[in-house]
Amino acid sequence: MFKVGDKVVYPYHGAGTIQDIEERQILGETHSYFILHFPLVDITLMLPENRIQESSLRRIISSSQIEEVVEALKEGPEKLPSTNQFSRDTENMLKSGNIIDAAHLVSALSKKQSERSNGLHIQDRNYLQKARQLVASEIALVNDYSEEQAYEFIDANVLKQTQ
Repeated sequence: MFKVGDKVVYPYHGAGTIQDIEERQILGETHSYFILHFPLVDITLMLPENRIQESSLRRIISSSQIEEVVEALKEGPEKLPSTNQFSRDTENMLKSGNIIDAAHLVSALSKKQSERSNGLHIQDRNYLQKARQLVASEIALVNDYSEEQAYEFIDANVLKQTQ
């Protein structure tokens, strides 16, 4: 399973590291908790060991999968959801923890932003920011990048598509 030091992705929070596994006494019962730290958003959380499976916690992608992320950033999704479905589908993509879904979202919203003279609506801007953060957090850990380098990586690959 997972151990201290593993680099993982927790859906909607992004990529982080398992810092510790602690046992805590709660209501007379002892439970094990994974202590996860997410450096890009500077959040630490405790995830009960018995909820790991249902949480969709996963290891970060391998460096050999970076090219798939680059393609997703350049190409975007095959088809954008309809406006009625966009918010729900977007939320689901962000909650999935899948870096390819997040990269597709970055691509699609960046393209939409470049096509609009007055930019994105506030909700779309928030989705774009969250998707960029999710991709950047994982890219930073995979490539051993700083936060700035991870965002530059995203911009360099998305800009090729929007220009």
